Formats: sequence, C-alpha cells, structure tokens
Amino acid sequence: MRLLILPILLFIHIAELEVQPQVMNEPTPESIFSKAIQSIGGRRALEKIDSFQLHGVMRLADERPVIEIDLSTSKGGKVLGIMTYIGLGQSRFGSNGTIAWEQIFKATQEYEWSIIDQSVLSQKVRQINWLEWFTMLPAKLKNIEFDGEEEFGNEKCWKLIIQEDDGREQHAFFSQSTFRPKGRTTIEKTPNGDATIHVYFKDWQRVGDLLLFHTVVYDRDGSLVTLKLNKISIEPILDSFFDLPPEVKLLIKEQ
Repeated sequence: MRLLILPILLFIHIAELEVQPQVMNEPTPESIFSKAIQSIGGRRALEKIDSFQLHGVMRLADERPVIEIDLSTSKGGKVLGIMTYIGLGQSRFGSNGTIAWEQIFKATQEYEWSIIDQSVLSQKVRQINWLEWFTMLPAKLKNIEFDGEEEFGNEKCWKLIIQEDDGREQHAFFSQSTFRPKGRTTIEKTPNGDATIHVYFKDWQRVGDLLLFHTVVYDRDGSLVTLKLNKISIEPILDSFFDLPPEVKLLIKEQ
C-alpha cells in the first residue's frame, strides 16, 4: 500500500525523534504531528497497516445520496476504487501495483477504459482517502509553518500553514485538547471568484488499535456535502482482488 504506507513511515520517524511532553508551550509542526500520531493510536498501530478499505455515501445538505464510494488499497501500490453516481452510472480506477487504469462512463451509458499515470491515480486516491492527506503532511515539512491558535469547527485548534509547490496554500487545524486533525481550509479559484472550502473530520471511532474519523464534511462557501463512512477496515486483502480487468489487459496487448 505504497500510497499510504510511505507517509505513515514519515509520521513514525517524527514520533521517534520527538519528546512527548504533556503540554506543548511552544508548538512546532513536528511536535503537533508527533502528538497527532499518538492521538490516533501511535506508531506501533500505524506500522501494522498493510491494507486499507473504506465504504461510504456522500450526501447533500438535504440528506439526498449522490455518490457511493468504495476504496481499497494494499501494499505495493495496489488500488481499487469504485465511484457510483447514484441514478447516473459508475466509474472505477485501480492498479495491480504496476499498471494504473480507469474506467469512466459516458452520457451514452457506454464505458471507456484507459491506462493512466501513477500520479493521476494518486490524486484520485487522495480525493477520497483523507487519512492519506493527513499522513502525507510530514512530507511537506519544509513548507509548513506554525501560525498560532484559531477556532475551527467550534473548537480551539493549532493552525499550520502549508505552502504548495504550485503557489497555493492550505491551512491545517489540529485540536488543542485531543491533538487529532480537525480539518483544513483551502481557497479555490473559480470563474466567479475565489471559493473558500472547509473540510471537517468528525465522528471518531475505533478501527482495531487506531482511532479514525468516519465523517467528512465539505463546506464550500456555506454549501454542505457530507461523506459518511460506514466501513473502514485494515484487514489483509488478497492480491487477486486487484487483478487487472479483462478490458485493461486488452488495452495492454494493443499498445
């Protein structure tokens, strides 16, 4: 599960370097990340993760379901994602660890298969798996600075500013009381001007030895969409689960 395991190892490395005080008088990104590791179960629990599965449904503010999401990842970069757009159709993407692919549906109800780059696959996974976003933050450490305290989601939080390579900026928030990641804020440029997007992590539940959020709320300038996860599993997944579909094997032969 290369897409998730590598950033987790970075988190573990930081945890080993940091002294774990009970109260942080002068927080730093490193000390905040170290506390965050402990808050979700600690480095030993993270070290055990070889596979990860989630299932959930994205709903509008009126509770109407719009997208059903299934995502499975495993060591070696194996991925299978299924996005069901309720009442419209289904798209899929995945990798057997070597070949990345996607299948999209058209308005004609036909499906189109293609081979995609690993960077495109990684982006698709990050759009669904917010645990990976959280564990990827230490990889950006040189571009992260502590920015004091701020209330986020009705809770006092430590605020970190992350500068992206493309010039964009995101703000990450960690609870002062629990040190868990509370969410993030970004500014998205649109034809109608800038849009502020808040993402909140809620409903923390035990998954094995880990404590993980099961609800993600997206707030785009006051318009809410909620992703509720009814399944998160870290049980092993057979490699055959990620076998290439026949349509992808045919594409490879035709190349």
